[in-house]
Amino acid sequence: MNRHILLIVCFLGLFLGQGCHKKDKTEAVTAPAELTEQSVTAFAQELAKGIVQEHPDALNNAIDEENIRQLVSENSIVYSGFDVEGGKEYFQKCLHLGEQAVKAVSTGGDFAFTRYYFENGEHHVVFRTYDDFNLNFMDFVVDTVNGELKLKDGFIYNTGSTLSKNIEYSMLLNLMIQTNPTDNAHWLQNAQELTMDGQHAKALQLLKTHKDELKDYPLYYQLFIANLYKTNAKNFIPQMETLKEDIDERYMLLHKLLYYFNEGKIANTEEVINQLIPHTGDDPIYLLFYGKACMNAKDFQRALDCLTTAESALPLLWDLWYSELQCYKGLKDTDNFDKCLQRGKEAYGMSDAELAGVRKQLLG
Repeated sequence: MNRHILLIVCFLGLFLGQGCHKKDKTEAVTAPAELTEQSVTAFAQELAKGIVQEHPDALNNAIDEENIRQLVSENSIVYSGFDVEGGKEYFQKCLHLGEQAVKAVSTGGDFAFTRYYFENGEHHVVFRTYDDFNLNFMDFVVDTVNGELKLKDGFIYNTGSTLSKNIEYSMLLNLMIQTNPTDNAHWLQNAQELTMDGQHAKALQLLKTHKDELKDYPLYYQLFIANLYKTNAKNFIPQMETLKEDIDERYMLLHKLLYYFNEGKIANTEEVINQLIPHTGDDPIYLLFYGKACMNAKDFQRALDCLTTAESALPLLWDLWYSELQCYKGLKDTDNFDKCLQRGKEAYGMSDAELAGVRKQLLG
């Protein structure tokens, strides 16, 4: 307890005739957390509940900050970066994943706990973030720290690296750009700027040329894959598979899923989902992606069957609702289109004018 708070409590106790040294014999003492499947699962469920209720610290406070700090500080340059102006603040910003998760929920997405497993003597929990057909999983190791359950470190699917490595190389990149104009990190910054400017071929060539200097940065492969898709979407999968010796299988599977559903490749989408499930758990969000793959292939009835099943297992996500509307449009079923439209009104508190705008947008 903070010393100043303790003094305030003592003064209150004196005024009430109860000194601080007198403790109620029935006062509860919190027992150290047990490290079991049941306790870890309950911990993960409460964390996910907090994020859905839009409390970012539910995730932020669950991360073992000291452990992450020690891991990233093994890099001597990053360690020195904590003493640079803004270094500690930059570390905190990178560490706090709760704000990102809450943002997904608040914009019509979702956050969920999807799997517990025990492997190599370690307890793991997997969380999923979803927003606007952007999908990410986070696989954390759970252990006890000072009697509390904490997330020690974890693999982040959409970066293809652990949280500690993401932070280490993000801080390293930031430091090199600020302090060393001739460092190789500037090639990565240039590639990022070209990507944002839509010059994907140039960015990809730059990344290929400087692979040896930049390949340790998780951002390198994120930019490489993004520009690979933009320059040659037709041959994206075989070209990405040439990187299989360099990147984690889970990272590649996630990108395959996003590619196949968008292209309306139903069989491929199903195959990749079945490959992801052993890693992530059988998350109902996969029904949305499979249904969307069917819809993109113009198999509207099959898509609708899948999406309505997903609706029974998920919150009424904006994308789920809008995809159902698109299916009814494809089936020319205006009666059920309007019924679905009304469900959206109730779920999102939309006005009649807003509903009319959605209807006009889809049906004309």
